[in-house]
Amino acid sequence: MKVGDLIKYNHMGFSSASGSNDSLKVGTVLEFPPASHPKEFQKVKVMTENGLMENWIMQFCKVINESR
Repeated sequence: MKVGDLIKYNHMGFSSASGSNDSLKVGTVLEFPPASHPKEFQKVKVMTENGLMENWIMQFCKVINESR
C-alpha cells in the first residue's frame, strides 16, 4: 500500500443491522500518519469518494487499484 493507491475499507464494526454491504468504503491514500503510541493501530489518511478526509485502520484496508 502506498500514496495514491485506491483502497477499500470494510470494518465489521460499521456493518448495518440488515447485513448489507453498507460498511464498505472506498478512498485514495494520501499519507500514513505516525502513531502516537506504540500499541496504537497503524492508520492511513484517505480521501473518500465523497471528498472527505478520514483516518482508516490499515489492517482493515485492501488495495483495489495500485497507483504507478
